[in-house]
Amino acid sequence: MQIRAARVLSTGEVIEDVVVDKKTCDCCQTSAAITSEGPIIVYRDRSDQEVRDIYISRMVNGSWSIPKPIYNDLWKINGCPVNGPKASAFNSSLVVAWFTAADNIPKVNISFSNNNGETFDDPIQIDNGNSIGRVDVAMLDDQNALVSWMEATGDIAEIKVLKVNKNGGKKSPLLISSLSASRSSGFPQMEVLNDMVYFAWNDNSEDQSTVKTARVSVSAFD
Repeated sequence: MQIRAARVLSTGEVIEDVVVDKKTCDCCQTSAAITSEGPIIVYRDRSDQEVRDIYISRMVNGSWSIPKPIYNDLWKINGCPVNGPKASAFNSSLVVAWFTAADNIPKVNISFSNNNGETFDDPIQIDNGNSIGRVDVAMLDDQNALVSWMEATGDIAEIKVLKVNKNGGKKSPLLISSLSASRSSGFPQMEVLNDMVYFAWNDNSEDQSTVKTARVSVSAFD
């Protein structure tokens, strides 16, 4: 698998189609954000040694930069974990959230950047040790972000969300909903609009699949 990028004009014409990374993880979702200096892409890379950590490429002076890791988890896995990263930007601040199970220890990490993704602070672990990933992230301002993820106990999982500051300070997590821990539950989505946080996820209860939603005031995370 490759990561590619292109521009699509309003006429439908596709231009500047380029390869950003020639070898990446097969099924993990990619994410993108627009910083004050332009777009960035984050994704799970794949080395020749099957190390699959999260990498970033930035649009710099009209070209995509050489990809580099957000952090060297050194998670070696001989198969795609289907658990991609998410990114969110606020002016020159950027945050990336991701799942790793390096050394067989599952965790959700986030890392902040103050310079549009050129460098990143040390990771901050978000979960309590039972994470199955499926993350989302949204910057609230240049200092704080909301992070969502799933934690599982047996066949049941929970969507949790917490507010984290770039200095490492974390609020208590809020429980949004319980749902199946199976792959068919998909990847819960989170968006911030004005003073509200909106969630959507796939619910497989009662032998049918439906999309459920919820909303929470941003002030609930203070």
